[in-house]
Amino acid sequence: MKRRLYLDLHVIHSYPLSCLNRDDLNIPKTAFYGGEQRGRISSQSGKRHVRVEVEDRLGEWAVRTKRLPECIAGELVRAGGWEEELAQRAGRMVVLAADVKGVAVDGDNDTNSMLLLPKGGIVELAGVAVEYRELVEAGVDKKAEAAAQAKLVKAAGKRVLEVLRGRTSSIAAFGRMLANEPGSAVAGAVQVAHQLTTHALAVQPDYFTAVDDVTHGQEDESGSAHLGTAYHTSGTYYRYSSVNLPELAGNLGDDPVAARELAVEFARAFAVVVPSARKGSTAPFTPPSLVHAVLRGDQPVNLGGAFEKPVTAERGSGFVEPSIERLAAHAGAVNAFLGKAGVLASAHTVLTGDAVDDLGDNAGSLEKLLSGIGTAIGERL
Repeated sequence: MKRRLYLDLHVIHSYPLSCLNRDDLNIPKTAFYGGEQRGRISSQSGKRHVRVEVEDRLGEWAVRTKRLPECIAGELVRAGGWEEELAQRAGRMVVLAADVKGVAVDGDNDTNSMLLLPKGGIVELAGVAVEYRELVEAGVDKKAEAAAQAKLVKAAGKRVLEVLRGRTSSIAAFGRMLANEPGSAVAGAVQVAHQLTTHALAVQPDYFTAVDDVTHGQEDESGSAHLGTAYHTSGTYYRYSSVNLPELAGNLGDDPVAARELAVEFARAFAVVVPSARKGSTAPFTPPSLVHAVLRGDQPVNLGGAFEKPVTAERGSGFVEPSIERLAAHAGAVNAFLGKAGVLASAHTVLTGDAVDDLGDNAGSLEKLLSGIGTAIGERL
């Protein structure tokens, strides 16, 4: 297995009027780059949507939550017929049985930090509660619960900790960190950049009204019951991600076959998934205009520098075509600067079907590009 092997993914994607990722003021996120305001979709938002898509495709889910005690309690009530109060206590006690320094449960029965574990772990942890039900029942007040908790830590702590350390494909890809518990740490093999428009843009306000259907005989015959302003952007984005393939295989138990399959599913999801914010009022589900994949044996290479100087739409050209041209020119310049020795395989596919120079072979379709990615990884990992 090679020590250095990276899958770089570059996407040009045009979205219509939408609000794909917003800030605390309900306004689309932006960033300044090259002296101009750009539209932005945060890496956190991008990773979240891709992770969920990959899990759905693989049928293997992880749960990231502060409500693990509640999840355990819900399983006990549904499957075991436990009374709610006892189930809630069980959920709290089982989570704390891991005895991780700094992890606490508040008055709402939520943990003070997010926990990430395989979804099936909830059933396993509920099984711990069933096995040690006598200890749970013994915790009738705070003092009694503390004494029972100490016994549960000794009896089941290692078992609970192993569940919290469990891995799924998405945990192997995106990583996990739990403070003061190094055994749970997984270094994410996937890196995702913030997505920026290739061009300057302005946030666009949308003044709207909501109509009340019952207007007859009312003083306001127009029926306008609510007035508001929503904010949107529209633009062409450059999106980039890189997968450290040897690290991914290591996170999957040194399994190169599983790593290859997961990398291909990640590439598929990264290429096509659209954030779903305000989907009901904008339906922004466009396909990407270009997907470019590079298998590298030296280092990851983000081509976002192609757009430090904003692309402009000349004579009605729009932004997609000049963005693809700019990306290709920059890729060619980077390869000339760094040399092509690190490029082990390179290909692309374009929505229009037209081949693009300096972006490797024209795969002709997304499915063929993904198939080629899998083959290239399999030959080298």
